[in-house]
Parts: sequence; C-alpha cells; structure tokens
Amino acid sequence: MFRGLLIMAMALLLTSGWGTDTYSGSGSARPLPLQATNADASSSQHNPLAAPVQADPVTPAVPAVLEATPIKNSTLNAVPIQHLALPATVAETAVVQQVAATAAKAAKTVYLTFDDGPSKITREVLDILRKQGVKATFFVLGNAAKSHPELINAIWEQGHAIGNHSYDHDYHNLYSGFTAFWNQIKQTENVIREITGERPRLVRAPGGTSGHFDDTYFQLLNQAGYLVMDWTVDSGDSRRKGVPAAEILRESTKDLTSSEVVLLLHDGGGHGESAKALPQIIARYKAAGYTFKVLDDSVKPVQFRVSAKAAGLDRLKPSNAWIASNILPNVALFQPGRTLALEVGLLEAKLNPGEYSIINGQYMVPLRAVVERLGGQVRWDQTSRSGQVIWNGRTVTADVSGGELAVSLPGGAQEKRAARVEIIGGAIWVPLRELLETAGHPLKAISATSEERRVKAA
Repeated sequence: MFRGLLIMAMALLLTSGWGTDTYSGSGSARPLPLQATNADASSSQHNPLAAPVQADPVTPAVPAVLEATPIKNSTLNAVPIQHLALPATVAETAVVQQVAATAAKAAKTVYLTFDDGPSKITREVLDILRKQGVKATFFVLGNAAKSHPELINAIWEQGHAIGNHSYDHDYHNLYSGFTAFWNQIKQTENVIREITGERPRLVRAPGGTSGHFDDTYFQLLNQAGYLVMDWTVDSGDSRRKGVPAAEILRESTKDLTSSEVVLLLHDGGGHGESAKALPQIIARYKAAGYTFKVLDDSVKPVQFRVSAKAAGLDRLKPSNAWIASNILPNVALFQPGRTLALEVGLLEAKLNPGEYSIINGQYMVPLRAVVERLGGQVRWDQTSRSGQVIWNGRTVTADVSGGELAVSLPGGAQEKRAARVEIIGGAIWVPLRELLETAGHPLKAISATSEERRVKAA
C-alpha cells in the first residue's frame, strides 16, 4: 500500500509541474531535487547538568533527481511524464504530505538501554523484551556479571548488546583519576569476555559523563578504541528510591517526536518498577512509529559536554609511558588481525589480536590469561607485587618490582631469570618464551601463516 501511495504521489507531483522552477502549459519543466530532511534528534529529557551532543552532525540524505520516464496508454504514446503539466489539487498535495509524513515516521529509532545489572530484575526485563520482539542494550557491572554469568549468557544469546558500566559503580574510585576508571573498565571487560568470548566496545560512565569526565577521560577512551555513550532521555527511575512505574512511563515517553532516542533505564536491584513500566513504554514507542535497535559502532556516540566542575578537578593525568603501555596497544583488541595459538603439551589455547603484542621480536602475553587457559592457576600477591603461578607441577613467581621470573626448587631455593615483567591494563604481562621455559615447557617451534601465529612447546 505504501509503495502504491509513493508512486502515485510522485506521478502527481511530476504531472502537475508543482515543485518545478518553471511552469508552462505545454513546455518542458525541470524537476527540482527531492531531498529528505532530518528531524531534530534532541530530546526534552536531557541530563539536567548538560545537554548531550552528537559526535558528528547527522549527514543529510543525498538528493535524488527524478528522471523522465515514458508512459503509454490509449491516448498518449511514449510521452515523457514531466510534459504532462496539470495544476495540483488540494487532494493531490495532501497525498504527497501523507507519504512524506509516513516516511518520516518510519525513520524514527529508539535504543532502550539498561544500567547496573544483571540482577533478578534482568530476568523479568529479558522476558518482556522477548515477548515484545524488541532488542536492547545492557550496560553491566563487572561484579554483578561475575556473580550472574548465566544472565550475561541469556542477554547475549537473545541477541541484545552488552556494554561496560565499570566494575563496582564506586564514584569515589572511578573519578579519582583516569587510571582508576581504566582499571575497572578492563576488569569488567575481562569478566564479559570470559563469559561471552567478546569484548564490549561500548562504555557508559556510572552517573553519566557530565560532572565526571574531563577531556582526558574522553580522549584516552576514544584513543583506546572504546565508544562512550550517554543518553538523550532519562526515565528518571533512579532519581530517588521507589520511583513508581507511572512516573517512569511518563518521563520515558514525554517526547515521541525525536528521530533518535537513547533511553536510560535500570535493571539493577530495586528497579522492579522499571520492569513494570517497560511493556507500556514499548507500546507507546511502537505506536509513535519507532524502530527498536541495539547500540553498536555504527551509531554516533551521544556524549555530554565536559562541565566546568569536571574540567576544574585537580586529577593526575597518566604519564606518556603509561599511555604507551596501556592505551595505544588496546585499540588492536577491536581490529582484525592474527590470533596467537599456543600448543603446549596436549593443551591448546588462543589469544586474540590485542591480547598479545610483539616487542623487539618477542611475544609479550598476559600472565593470567595464558596460564589459566592452559590449566594453571594464578594469584596476585599485593605485598610483594608479584604474580604467583602454579602450573605444570611448578611454582613460578612473576616479580613486577624486580623484573624477573623465579621458579621454586626443592629445598626452598629459587632459580631466577631476568625478564620484562610489567603491569598493563591492570594485568601482569610477561615474555612468552621465558614464561614457558621457566614453567618447564621448552619451546619446540614457532610458525606463522596469513591467518594465525603459532607457538609449540613441550
């Protein structure tokens, strides 16, 4: 039906000569380009501290010029359609307007986002989304994800998107300085990767970026390959304890005219009213002609402006050496590249691009990831600032302060060897060859193809 209306509207527009730069009863008329316009993507429900801004303006549609098309009927034979110039009627104009309004309505998109989960509320939210045939984006906390891996799996398996919302939501720690924020992001990222096999690029700051992020936070996260996402509409479900469903519904649907809505909701503990309001929220957006989508790297980030408060905070900036060790290598995690396959004894493990680096011709790897994937155990000793490894019947110490790997020998003695032992992104990184040999797995072969790199050890 819509296609028929659109064709009829175009034919009427061209036959009438309406919309052309000249008009004559029998002469030819040159049609003007028809160009789509974009509705205002902003919303009246903004963070009270700062309005969200798009990272880039919405790119306008490329103008399309209608070509002259011959038509045939019993009266006219191969007469170009633009030569049939007749005055437009009110009814014809109304059809054109109806088609334009329908197209504009279809272009609206809403992104439902849920923060602070997973919790028991998440199960209810997932059930509602499944019944409604709607996808959403969940910004999860690392400690909650670690406690409820089955809910992270359920989110992932149902086709929803997962974003990083820090590890424990502790404002004091997160906004004391960028390195503290970074450590929580990496900690949560590793939890999610262990459950789903994927690393989330999406990051949402607890409480939003306004009043919390300065330029350093924005720039380094972007440089590391992450996409920081705030929101355009706040449901208000976390403004105070016990916000009723009716109020959440009202705040979530105040403006149903924006072309793009990123709606903030919560599925953490104590947000049962948000789940209660969800079916009606979905119904109202559907009735208003919105399409439901998940956030991904194709969506332009919505980010609040840096406030004077955040810009004025006296926070220590990371050193250039720290940035070189942590930020610059991180972007490779989200780029295509070759995996590193480790074939050790009868076991095999793989490190994805970005999970290892090559420095001066030497593989550098994260200690915990390698050892645990190959059946060993690792624990961190805060007092000695070292990683304690139990693997292959041996106890190995990765000493960050001393820059060495040491294996314990019978009788309590240790055999030490100098090695580049570093902390990168909150994890201990060590040279792969030295780690394998110290743990009693001497190297047998190193090879590389266009698809993977491979290291074999006894």
